[in-house]
Amino acid sequence: MRGLSTPVSQKWIDFAKYWLTQHIHNTDFRYKDKMPHHVADPYVWDESYQVYHTRLDDEHVILFNLMQELGENPDDVDLLNKNRDVYRDHFDYEEKQFMACGEPCDADAHKKKHDIFFKTLTWVTNPVSQEYVAFAKNWLAQHIKNTDFKYVDLLPHHVPKPYNWEDSLEVFYHRLDDEHKQLFDHLREVGHTPESTQHLSDLKFKMRAHFDYERGFFCNSETYHDCEEHSKKHEIFYKRLYAMENPVPIGEVDWAKNWLVQHIKNTDFQYKFKLNTYHHEVPRPYVWQPYLEVYYQRLDDEHVVLFDAIRDSVEHPEDQAKYDYLYKTMVDHFEYEQSEFLKIPNFDEYSQDHINKHTNFLAKLKAASVPLDCDFINYVEDWLVQHIMNTDFAYRGKMMHEVPEPYIWEPSFMTFYKQIDDEHVKLFDCIRECSEHPSDEAAFSTCKSLLRMHFDYEESEFCKVPDYDCYGHYLKHYNFQTKFQEAHTPLSAEVTTWAKDWLAQHIKNTDFAYRGKLFLRRHYVVPDPYVWDESFLVNIKQLDDEHVGLFDAVREVEAHREDQAVWDKMVDLFNEHFRYEEGMFTTILDNKHNIAEHRGRHVGIMNTVQGAVVPITEEITEFVKNWLAQHIKNTDFDYRGKMPEIFAVPEPYKWDRSFAVFYPDMDNEHKPLFTCVADLEKTPEDATLLASCLKSYVDHFVHEQKLFLESSTYADVDKYQHINKHNAFLATMRGLSTPVSQKWIDFAKYWLTQHIHNTDFRYKDKMPHHVADPYVWDESFQVYHTRLDDEHVILFNLMQELGENPDDVDLLNKNRDVYRDHFDYEEKQFMACGEPCDADAHKKKHDIFFKTLTWLPSLSHTP
Repeated sequence: MRGLSTPVSQKWIDFAKYWLTQHIHNTDFRYKDKMPHHVADPYVWDESYQVYHTRLDDEHVILFNLMQELGENPDDVDLLNKNRDVYRDHFDYEEKQFMACGEPCDADAHKKKHDIFFKTLTWVTNPVSQEYVAFAKNWLAQHIKNTDFKYVDLLPHHVPKPYNWEDSLEVFYHRLDDEHKQLFDHLREVGHTPESTQHLSDLKFKMRAHFDYERGFFCNSETYHDCEEHSKKHEIFYKRLYAMENPVPIGEVDWAKNWLVQHIKNTDFQYKFKLNTYHHEVPRPYVWQPYLEVYYQRLDDEHVVLFDAIRDSVEHPEDQAKYDYLYKTMVDHFEYEQSEFLKIPNFDEYSQDHINKHTNFLAKLKAASVPLDCDFINYVEDWLVQHIMNTDFAYRGKMMHEVPEPYIWEPSFMTFYKQIDDEHVKLFDCIRECSEHPSDEAAFSTCKSLLRMHFDYEESEFCKVPDYDCYGHYLKHYNFQTKFQEAHTPLSAEVTTWAKDWLAQHIKNTDFAYRGKLFLRRHYVVPDPYVWDESFLVNIKQLDDEHVGLFDAVREVEAHREDQAVWDKMVDLFNEHFRYEEGMFTTILDNKHNIAEHRGRHVGIMNTVQGAVVPITEEITEFVKNWLAQHIKNTDFDYRGKMPEIFAVPEPYKWDRSFAVFYPDMDNEHKPLFTCVADLEKTPEDATLLASCLKSYVDHFVHEQKLFLESSTYADVDKYQHINKHNAFLATMRGLSTPVSQKWIDFAKYWLTQHIHNTDFRYKDKMPHHVADPYVWDESFQVYHTRLDDEHVILFNLMQELGENPDDVDLLNKNRDVYRDHFDYEEKQFMACGEPCDADAHKKKHDIFFKTLTWLPSLSHTP
């Protein structure tokens, strides 16, 4: 190089590039882990020694302190023994961690270094020489940075105790996450009852089914390329699991628990956002849902707008203006989103893939024209949901947020939990004060205390939440505290700038993940002036209109505090709204909305304001204003997008075959329920008719409940919800007087229409039917298939004969043969039909019954 002159030849440039590349790899790499690191004086651990493992970092701090103390007290025998004990315990624990990692952590060589150092510590005697102390201090400093650092990011991941799935294990594919939760549950059950053959069998079955299902996705992914290696890990694990026998040794259970955690985080995590064949559920109606949150307010708000724009085009497929608006909104959103995720460090490959998906989708949008056809509409609706969950979710918790200047908390940092938000305000203030007065020891001490108390309180709340990543969140607190608490005044600008940035990013990237999950009521801003706005939308027109009326009614009371009629009108509006709303949300299925709690909150507010006398105090109106704002956003919002499919109310209002549940008694009882409401609409002043109609509903509900409560296949939770819906409707009816209002008539017509379709239909095929005596086939069992009907006749007759001749072995065997032949033939028919015939479930019922028939001995000795 010294002999070069300008212009430098390309030949030398190429040589220099090649030389440096090879030299670093082949020569410099030979001194890796061999160069001396600076030893701090005073001998205090700092974050440069951090291995990012909470317990090991804590123990390293103690090792530093103990050796420093020994240097200051070389004659202290107890202190020397304490050093030996603590070093030995630390080495034992650390070795368990890195030995599980194995070769990548250079485990054997690492352990050998421990053994050699510990021998020197056992040989040394009091008074301990300063030469030995200097040697030990240097050894620990070099050992952590040259040897321990090899296991950073390689040590086993934290295994939760108790053994419950948590958010840190989420792969963001709903069914896969659900199956992982079930595997945790099954492993926990085997650990609790290792002698249970049922629990072990369930675990083996579920694990095999999960591996097969998961493999179907990752082996067909266009961007995940580790199918064979991933599958091999499954097979190695399953071979050992399959060999387990009862009682399962606790060591085997612990091994399986640890394997599952490490496998999800080390292997399954590699397919996150890459399973392009996995189909996420598309919400119906097509309304943005909180499970689609990416935790960036503007992006979430834009996603809401995109859902609305798509829905608007779906409802108006011929409207060019609406489609143009959708296209422009999509373009604007993509441009902003790209500008944000491009700021994320080390995200280049993901970013380019994300941009490509945007580009390809926009090209398809641009190529389409109105009127939009159904296939294209379905594609657009589906694309956005899959894109958010498969692609956008990858930037959750990674975006770089703007740090406010001046450094003052603002509403964009709101978690909607009052105490937490109040504490965040104080943290912003104290960090700002530290940056403005870096030498103020009192301000720094106060700030450290506020941070510690806030973290303690916050952790006590989010760790109560099932499945929340309590440990991962705690680690972020711990790592921040390690650096901030170790700082000294005067604080450098580097430290305070880092602290400001950390808090801003942490709240929006981490704390926002628990919004809406803590067991605390979220606290929203009460509008002033007190006027309903679109932030209160529940996306059900009548309910939104009624909410507008409630806001208006409260304002009227504020303006006329001494007017009893105005107060009574407000109370009546609240009661009418609650009755209608309860009739609506009690139609929500599968426990997706807490109906009992919601109704309880309605009862609570009405009990609270009951008996208020004019003039109505400011305290009462402020309470009602706050209650309504919090209730809509905390409680009503939970039913958004969960209401079942809306069915058209028949006109004229009478029963037809679309309402058939195929139980003659129920269908016959449903008919007068329609008729009496239609008659009430014609003669709303007829009190006798109203009483008769109420009796028809009560008698039907009693009979229906008796039947479905006897069913062994209608789920208990469905029974409970069904009865609640009956009670909620009757509550609206029992409060009626004549003339019956048209508003109630419209509600009743709507309620019954939706209730039969969305609730009664759930007991179809699950209610007990009358069993004929004598046991003879009749046409009520007709399936309108000649051979199958003929065979059913024979099955009835054979079972009747067996009941009359229980000792006849030939007759028992004939039953088995005929049932088997019938099932074989029938299964060929309905398996060709497939899912519409519920083929798999049907076959399973055959199998279960036939097992009972094959196990059945001659009944001659049965009492």
